[in-house]
Order: sequence, then C-alpha cells, then structure tokens
Amino acid sequence: MNKICFHFQISQPYRLRTYRFFDINQDHHYFDEYQNQYLTKRLAERCYLPANRMLLEIIRQNPDSFRCSFSISGSSIMLFKNYCPEVIESFKELVATGCVEITGSTYTHSIASLHGESAFMEQVRLQEELLMETFGVKPVSFCNTEIIYSDEIGEWLGNAGYRVILTEGARHILGWKSPTYLYCNPYQTDVRLLLRSYQLCDDITLRFADQSWDQYPLTAEKYMRFLENVNTESDTPLINLFWDYETIGEHYTADTGIFDFFKSLVTALIKHESYSFITPSEAIDLDLSPATMHAPWPISCSGEEKDTNEWIGNELQQEAFRQLFKLEPLYQKSDNVEAKLSWLRLQAADHFNFMSSKWFGHRFVKRNFEVYSSPYQAFINYMNVLNDVKLQLESKQNE
Repeated sequence: MNKICFHFQISQPYRLRTYRFFDINQDHHYFDEYQNQYLTKRLAERCYLPANRMLLEIIRQNPDSFRCSFSISGSSIMLFKNYCPEVIESFKELVATGCVEITGSTYTHSIASLHGESAFMEQVRLQEELLMETFGVKPVSFCNTEIIYSDEIGEWLGNAGYRVILTEGARHILGWKSPTYLYCNPYQTDVRLLLRSYQLCDDITLRFADQSWDQYPLTAEKYMRFLENVNTESDTPLINLFWDYETIGEHYTADTGIFDFFKSLVTALIKHESYSFITPSEAIDLDLSPATMHAPWPISCSGEEKDTNEWIGNELQQEAFRQLFKLEPLYQKSDNVEAKLSWLRLQAADHFNFMSSKWFGHRFVKRNFEVYSSPYQAFINYMNVLNDVKLQLESKQNE
C-alpha cells in the first residue's frame, strides 16, 4: 500500500523596520510591530484558522484514516501568541486528536545549519523548549528551514535524538533513485530520511492557478492520476508531500478553490484502497530496509537547483552571513536578553531571501511580502540593524 505523508511548514518571521529615517544608535526596536501584527492577522484569517477548521473537520469525519504533520517556527508561535492566540488554540485542538504531529524545526526559521553545529543546535534547543511549553510535545522528527539538509546536518540531529528528517528529493543527489523509497543518513543509519516528491508538490504550489498549464484547472481527480503515475517499485512506496501552509488561503485565496481542492483530494485518498496516511514519526515503524543517501553538500527545496543560493548565493548575502555569525561568541557571553533574541531573529531565511538576486525582477511565491526595492536596500538595512545589535550585545556585557 502507498503511504502518503502530508507535511505543512509555517515559518512567518519577524519583519525588520526600515531604518532609513531612524537613528539606530537611539532606537533599538528593530522589528516592525505594525507589519508583524497586520501580516499575522491577515494570514490567520485567510489561511491558518480556516485551514485548521478544514483539517479538524476531516479528522472528525475520518478519525482513523487521516494523518498530517506541521513544523511551526518559534517566531510564528510567538507571533500567534502576541496577536492571534486563537491560532494556537486551533493547533492545540488538532494535536489533541492524535492525528497531527508537530515536528522539530528551528526557533526563528534560521539558516544557522549552513554555518555550524553550535548555532544550529541552539536554535533546535530553543524550539524544543517552546514546543514543550506550548503543545506539550517532544518531537522525534525534524523539518529544517526550507528543508535544508546534508549528511553533516543529519548527523548533528541524530546525535540530538531525532529519528526522522524531512528533506528534498533532489534529482542531482538521487540520480536514478526514487524519492518514494525510505532512506537513511550514512553516519547515523538509525536516522530515517523522508524525501519530498517536489514535482507533485509544485503542481499545486506553482501551477494550481496557472491558466497556461495544460492541466489547468487542477482537480482532485487529475491529481489522483498524477499519483498513480509515481514510480512505486518498492513494496511500500512513500509519497511525501511537503508544502508551505500558506499555499492554502494566502498564496491561493479561497476564491481560487484551493480549500475545496484539498478537501476533495484528502477525501479521495482516504476512500482509495491503495493509499493510507502516515505521520513522519510513523515511518520509524515501517517494515522497510532504508537505502543510504549521501548529501555531502547542503540541499534545499529552492528552485530547480535545490541548493542554498537563494540565501547565501551572492556577495551581499555572504557578507551579511559572515558578519551575522561573527557575533556568536558575543551571543554566548551576553546577558542582554533582547539583543540575544534580535540576533536569533536576524538568522531568519527571509532576511537573506530579500537580498537575493536569484529572483530579482520575477514574481516568486515566497516573495509576496516584498518590502525592499532592491537586494541592495535589503542588505543596507540589514547591516545597519546587525551593527546595532552588535553594539547592544557588547554594551550589556561590558557594564
């Protein structure tokens, strides 16, 4: 029987203020609370609350059949607590069903795993504490920022006790192999790897409303045919479908039919005798012998290349990345709580995405909330904030 794994990632960051009209030596409120509140409430109304209601309804109608999982960054959780606590309550209601798993992730949707173990594991530790405090769960599965993964990252997570990692079924890593197999880390063979079937995911995230696509309009019936054509040579194929949760209601608003599509798709899969849903942690108990997958360099879900160029691909990003993690020793020594939190938030992938020239001049689904006219403006603003955070980390330490 084909196993289906639905996973949704929520990674809303804290938005930076633009320091063009501020004296950064006097003003240390780096994040735009107006935008944070506005976007959090907008996403809650369009996506999180109605989508959670839809999933809860499906679970109540099919309590033994439907499973899914979420990774929710610590930044998102704190924004919900501050501005939309009803979102937290709706997720608690989903978790209480026993049909929804919360996976581990980074605290601020951080790209620290591209720097080194200590900064990355600090993010993992803080997120574990927040998940226990908020949902009472200790995750055994992990979904890194933008599903970034390498052999080394997998080894770090294995040492921390994680048993399952979600990542990309990158073609240049798999070669002739299929993402529908179960894989493991070469150094921590007990760590299972679930690989995203990105073409199936992109059929929704990139093409759902594309009227030039020869399969438009996409229906549950058409998508079921896509699933039937998946390479399923193994005895228990794993079809791993990982999406940004904002796909439902934000990237595609309710009037596009996205809610009806997801509900119809899940219903069709439940009724079909060839499919059953699992959560990531349930992959541990599957009677399958995993194949070893080698990923010597980090992979991600970004573009056709599945690399990390979206975040550290140009000189602006690389300089910002270097200067950011130069502050790690100051972070470790400082007792300035607010400055330390700011440093953690500055690790968010979105800040580096805004500096990217990879998508400059082209609309991209992850850039719906663009706030800078160019990557250079984003870099200048970021570096101004980072320099002030450095001063704050130093000042409290030296008092």
